[in-house]
Amino acid sequence: MKKNNFAIFAFICALLCFNTVPAQIHIEGNVEINMNSGLFSCNFNLANIPKLSDYSILLNKGMNVKYFKDSENELINYEGYYNGKIKGEAIAYTFKNDSTSTIPSKFNVTYRGAFPVYSNDFNKFDYKGMIAINNQTLRASEQTKWYPVIYDAANDRILNSYTYDLTITIKGGNTIFVNGNAPKKGETSRFVSRKAHPLLLFAGTYSFIESNGDYILNTDVSKETSEKVFNNTANIKSILSKNLGLEFTDKIYLINHKAINKRREGSSWGFNTYPTFAFTGLNFDKLLDDNGNFLNDYYRYFGHEFGHNYFGNNVMSGKLSWFWLESFAEYLSYNVAEDLCGKEFLKQVLLKQIKNIENDSFIPLNKIENRDEIDEKYRYILAPLMLKCFEDRFGRNKMNLTLKSLLEFAKSETLTLMHWKESAIKNGIKEEAFEKFEKEFVENPEFKQNIIDEIRKKHG
Repeated sequence: MKKNNFAIFAFICALLCFNTVPAQIHIEGNVEINMNSGLFSCNFNLANIPKLSDYSILLNKGMNVKYFKDSENELINYEGYYNGKIKGEAIAYTFKNDSTSTIPSKFNVTYRGAFPVYSNDFNKFDYKGMIAINNQTLRASEQTKWYPVIYDAANDRILNSYTYDLTITIKGGNTIFVNGNAPKKGETSRFVSRKAHPLLLFAGTYSFIESNGDYILNTDVSKETSEKVFNNTANIKSILSKNLGLEFTDKIYLINHKAINKRREGSSWGFNTYPTFAFTGLNFDKLLDDNGNFLNDYYRYFGHEFGHNYFGNNVMSGKLSWFWLESFAEYLSYNVAEDLCGKEFLKQVLLKQIKNIENDSFIPLNKIENRDEIDEKYRYILAPLMLKCFEDRFGRNKMNLTLKSLLEFAKSETLTLMHWKESAIKNGIKEEAFEKFEKEFVENPEFKQNIIDEIRKKHG
């Protein structure tokens, strides 16, 4: 190999290493839960942890650490118990080591914690970050940090989606569910997933129904209604799969959970820990119109969330991570809305979105240096409208092929705007045409107004 060719080859390899997607953390171990006393007993081994020098290990502030151990079963010195720092719902722990400050790739942690059980009484509030136990079920989302969650402080990034091999035992219940696995009957069950998920735990005494691998948990929904709900979720999956030419692989879980705060009759609140959707007191019939179809807004809602089957944990890295994760999922919801609800409904959505950003200022996408510069309006409104402009300019087919190519890149690299350009050119969009689009809608200081004008021109 010629010297200059070798230098180019080495440079390319260095770039690929620099952009490599972070290692996937794996967790395994045992969990014992007493539904009557609210007691948790946990023993976990974490492996394949990325090298981080500025980090913390987050555990719910109700959990009390017995010890941390290394891969040789030796005790590890740690900080956080005395004068501990709170981050969200958790206490932040770090290892104290004189030789290195880098987190080890493997460690063990054993701890116990106890939480209130609400039987015939209530708390003043309830939210996703609560470990909520009542006289029927226990709910612990990834936000609660009921399991050890790694915080990458240098990049202000929470690492809470793990592959797992967990054995869970409950006393006082007969059903256990861990996000990404089918619910199982019995006091003790093992759950294994080779695909990373945020670990939502839902256990207790309840029944569930299933259709083609999708589940509805803890509700007395009628067979007729459940069939309609499953048919609608299947339609959304089918649209996404057909448009992208990629199989929809995730199973969907809909949970009805009881709030631990007293609520107005008929009110409901919910949260999403993809691919699980949890609602309190939801009447599933209210999702449907007289023809048994989801109401239009629910098609959009689930269209976005199901879009994370494709743009999910695989794209959550780099300074543009919110763009790849949320903006592309929201764009996919536009296609679901158009295909299942009609062009007129989508037109109303697009014009409403424009009004929501008319008075806001945004940094051009190519100038983003910190992931938090892509705030909620940017990621859920402005950037999806930008992607809609891309589709309007080049056509739905070329857009879908471009998305498919981006997903190939995301298997091994952190996505960048250059990947977008390469994917577009690969799928039949001329380089000059892409660069013209880029200068108008991505790099231009007036890019927001250009997007608004384009949407009004095409859909107003």
